[in-house]
Amino acid sequence: MNKHTDVLIIGGGFAGVGVAQKLSKEGVDVTLIDRKNYFEVTFATLRNVTAPKKHGNTPRKLYNDFIDGTFIQGSVSAMNDSKVMLESGDIIHFKQAIIASGSRYPTLPEAKSNSKFDYAERNQEMLDAHESLSSAQSVLVIGGGVVGVEFAGEIASAFPGKDITLVHSKDSLLDNSEPKAQRKVLEQLTAKGVKVKLNRKLSKHEGSYRCANTGETIKADVVYECVGMVPNTEFLQAELADVLDSSGFIAVDEYMRVKGYENLYSLGDCATLDSHKHGYLASVQGARLADMLLKAMKGKKVKPYKTPPVVVVTPTGTDSGVAQLPFAVTTMNFFVNLKQKDLGISNMYKMYGTVPDS
Repeated sequence: MNKHTDVLIIGGGFAGVGVAQKLSKEGVDVTLIDRKNYFEVTFATLRNVTAPKKHGNTPRKLYNDFIDGTFIQGSVSAMNDSKVMLESGDIIHFKQAIIASGSRYPTLPEAKSNSKFDYAERNQEMLDAHESLSSAQSVLVIGGGVVGVEFAGEIASAFPGKDITLVHSKDSLLDNSEPKAQRKVLEQLTAKGVKVKLNRKLSKHEGSYRCANTGETIKADVVYECVGMVPNTEFLQAELADVLDSSGFIAVDEYMRVKGYENLYSLGDCATLDSHKHGYLASVQGARLADMLLKAMKGKKVKPYKTPPVVVVTPTGTDSGVAQLPFAVTTMNFFVNLKQKDLGISNMYKMYGTVPDS
């Protein structure tokens, strides 16, 4: 297949869908490509594992059920500044391309699947993960960033009797947060019975984990490695390796343009745009890029992107959490519930002009 499109968007996460919906509504010829056939509110997946009945399959929705442009399910094997090659052998030519291919945790498919790219398969993967967690008496969570902290809290809320240990390599949880937020999440997790061990560097050793610093050995029935996020940019290595920095992120300017190219853009987790990788921020970037492109198409002046003030909510289970506001850190329910109530599922779909599946 040889297809032509005006704007090609690679990756249907928060950023990619945000651009696709806004451009399509203005009549732009848009094609979205993703290896999955479903969109997923990724910050709702951890509770999907601990308490699958709470939100059911509402975090996921088939692209074809709500995307206004053209959707193609496929994996990009390579691209240059005028076309992409899919693993199927198909080629898509474009005038402009937006790379929003996101990131993954190679060791944590519960957060984002690395192999289940079909809606029904992913739903089953969540149920299987819940089954595995339910039958475990002891749980080890490695990594005290946002994902590790949230997951430990969700597990403690859903299974109060479980033996849960959270291990982090630094001397405080949530490395990039304010000290007050770091202290509060530690208090909240400890109050839920989570054993938090800081300054521990673990390596796998015959079915258990050994700490290089203390020499202790930790064993658990189920282990979640919430570390090692990598950008999904391998497909650029063949023909566009010059756009990647040393960590594999796509270098962009303040207009979200890929450095060195006039018709390529990148945003979300895979780009250097914002150091803070967050789904909500990616959706804001998507809406902003769509506005910039629409203005440019009309010959209007475009202002550079500036990171907006963001409220970062980190739940530590179903009844506690921390909200880091631009001006303060709070544990007030009003702010924490912005995310905690339904994990932002309804709000995200509303931004894209649709509603969750019931």
